[in-house]
Amino acid sequence: MTSPSVILVAGDVTHEHLVYPMASGGEDARVVVRSGGAELIASLLAAVAPEYGFEVLGPVAQSNGVSCYKSNASALVDLEPRRRSTSTKTAGAERGGLAYSVTGLRRVGQSPAWQAPSIDQAAKANPETIIISGSGDTLHDVEQAVDLLQRVKPKYIVHHMTRPLATGKLWDVIRSWPNSNSSIPDPDNLVVIVEADDLRAEGINLSQSLSWEATAEDFVRNLGSNGRLDTLVTCPNLMVRFGTEGVIHHRGRDAVNPRLYFDPRRMECEAATLNGTAMLGLAPAFTAGFALGFAGEHGPDADRGVRYGISTARNFERTGFVQSSDDRAPDYPISQAMSDLTADNNFTSASIPSARISSMERETWQLFSSLTGDPQETARQVVTLGPHKALSRCPIRQFGNLLSIERTEQERLAAVMDIAEERVAADATKPTCIGIFGPAGSGKKYTATNLAEHLGRDREVTTLTFDGRILKDEYFTAACHTIRDASATGNLPIVIFQNCAILFESDNPLVNPLLTLMSNGTYVDGAAERHLGHAILLFLMDQEQTDLETTPTPVATTNEFALRRRPTTPSAAEWKALESNDSPLMDSLHGIVNVAGPNCTGRDDKMFTVRRALMLRQIIKQKYPHMEINGVINIDDAVLHALLLTPHFKHGLGSLEKIIGSSRLSNRTKFDVSALPPEEQIQLHADGKIFMSFLRAPKLPPALRERLAQGLFEAYKKQRELMAATAEERKALHSDRSYCDWDDLSGELKESTRAQADDIPRKLRATGCFMLEDTEHEPRGEPLVHVPNFGGEELLMLSEMEHERFNAERLQRQWRMGARNSKQRTTPFLVPWRDLTQEWKDVDTVMVECVPGILESAGWRIYRMQS
Repeated sequence: MTSPSVILVAGDVTHEHLVYPMASGGEDARVVVRSGGAELIASLLAAVAPEYGFEVLGPVAQSNGVSCYKSNASALVDLEPRRRSTSTKTAGAERGGLAYSVTGLRRVGQSPAWQAPSIDQAAKANPETIIISGSGDTLHDVEQAVDLLQRVKPKYIVHHMTRPLATGKLWDVIRSWPNSNSSIPDPDNLVVIVEADDLRAEGINLSQSLSWEATAEDFVRNLGSNGRLDTLVTCPNLMVRFGTEGVIHHRGRDAVNPRLYFDPRRMECEAATLNGTAMLGLAPAFTAGFALGFAGEHGPDADRGVRYGISTARNFERTGFVQSSDDRAPDYPISQAMSDLTADNNFTSASIPSARISSMERETWQLFSSLTGDPQETARQVVTLGPHKALSRCPIRQFGNLLSIERTEQERLAAVMDIAEERVAADATKPTCIGIFGPAGSGKKYTATNLAEHLGRDREVTTLTFDGRILKDEYFTAACHTIRDASATGNLPIVIFQNCAILFESDNPLVNPLLTLMSNGTYVDGAAERHLGHAILLFLMDQEQTDLETTPTPVATTNEFALRRRPTTPSAAEWKALESNDSPLMDSLHGIVNVAGPNCTGRDDKMFTVRRALMLRQIIKQKYPHMEINGVINIDDAVLHALLLTPHFKHGLGSLEKIIGSSRLSNRTKFDVSALPPEEQIQLHADGKIFMSFLRAPKLPPALRERLAQGLFEAYKKQRELMAATAEERKALHSDRSYCDWDDLSGELKESTRAQADDIPRKLRATGCFMLEDTEHEPRGEPLVHVPNFGGEELLMLSEMEHERFNAERLQRQWRMGARNSKQRTTPFLVPWRDLTQEWKDVDTVMVECVPGILESAGWRIYRMQS
């Protein structure tokens, strides 16, 4: 019988002194000491060792418990009890059991000591994996660590490195592994885990909580900025933890892109921000889970290790300290964190394009493009399935009910929210002023209302709204009194000034009092000057945007529209120009937010369909809640096509609301063409010709349409040749007007084949697929799945769909039943699919079976999202 493998754990062992109240209540408290670091890692692995078939050899256990005070404290931790919710899904946890949250933490600067099994015991056990916790440069007895490593020669090394990073004799030994010609592990079996905050403390600039793209870009550009860390940069596997929300895997010896693992719904340390002080032991929990997935029986698997590590750390974080069954005192949630452990697949992973980032290309890198590929198809799914399903893998920031999916918008919103939160926390005596700019109908008020809700999620707020068009001189002082009264109650006043551009016109008598209020926080009441108190002032200002000039065309892609960009929300460069002109308004604002709205702002705006889709779904749900059935809104393709792709609505969000509000949907469960208001009414809100062209005849871009039509026609001709079994049939075939070369084909038959090409996207949607342009000359990776051909059931369904399309097209062009004669417009195939002969069913099957190959020859591929 094969002996089980051994995992050896050694390194820094911490001692957390947990201060917790008596169960009976009152002011009395008790203290218990729990061990962290290497000892916690060993305890976590020992909890699942029998299940996974290995043994754990850990540091010599200390007298862990209530009366242990001999060890030096690493931290003093304040706990308070909480009752675990019965809905909490914590593996292995007893429902309703007593748990503890961390309310305070004080680190104690004690130098750690190396703790490990004896070298003889370790060498005899012949461990396959060694986990080393801590930094060798801070250990007093580092020679023991070096001797242990050189004697044991493990196959895998997982090193959780703490500050100071990449220094000391132990690191010199670890990083040069292997160091002899004997049978020792491959250097790729070395993994170093570090914390993002430790990199920041070493001078590596990494942004926090702006966007995952910004964090990844900072990592690529700045990792090598500290020359002392060059040995860390060239590490075979460097794992950088960003709380429990993200990990970057950097392979320093390979010319491959780093990989980002991230929570698409949260930024770094957001869970700790929401829950108060962060849980202790998250780094050891991640390290234990990572080792479990990385050094398994199937060999090193960094992806599996990261997902196991994330799962362990998040279980730790969700559970908090639990009541020990041994001494009834708080303890780490060992069994709860490791019970039923699975690789966390809720995290999204994406390749970081390091070469593109390093080259400082002007194009902004967005995870959305890497993870979805086609904004138009994603927008369709947002409306029909909902944003949380359609965008499940994409980074989404939520502010109140506002969902932000564009990187630049996320970063601006996060930045102004950080400014507001910092000023509130600092108890600033002057107001915080935020400008919210955008075209009329872009949704500025909706944005402001949800930012106010976001700021009020953990404090008492009073939200006030004033309209600049009616805020006259005599009402200004009263408005200031109202804001001051709200502040005096202890609430945080959040004030929304709508239509406030008029307030800053030079001839408005309120311009100077308002600027004084913004900059000094004071206003005049009669002869007295009064202080407003701290408030958050949100100023909503329109930026003019005249109609986009468009060439009416039924082409489905926005790039085919002749768009001429007109003045809209200022760019960052334009804001800098405003600031350089000493604009008094800009001098008084602490931050700005640009709201793009539902309209297309130019040729480069590929995300407007997704922005609009988020608005459309919410409008439909609010006005016609019965339309949503089991989370799905049933809407006709043509209607969705027109609502999403018409580039410009005259009044933005207001026009969308009017069109949806005047649609006949009260007693319907499907939004089809017949439910739309008449064209004359649509003309009030959009260019009616463009809207109706999208509604009636969605088409592919002309060049692609022509190429696909020719490919379909060649596939049809080949099938007809195979069907001609006799010389007489072959002779008749060559006299058939539908068999000649493409250039000689009649205009009507050419247009019929082009219509067949136009129907490809609809057929793909029926199979859960979509087409993407092949920009990199190789199939894209996860979460997109390349579909090189259709399955049997899919082919059968698509073949019937093609015949139905053929019948509809022929009937629309006034064809009738009869012998095949294109001049007379007669065909024997105007029958239901079930009545076709098998050979003509095969023709329809060939016409859909050839689509993947024809698309690929035209530079496109078919994909579907991973389930």
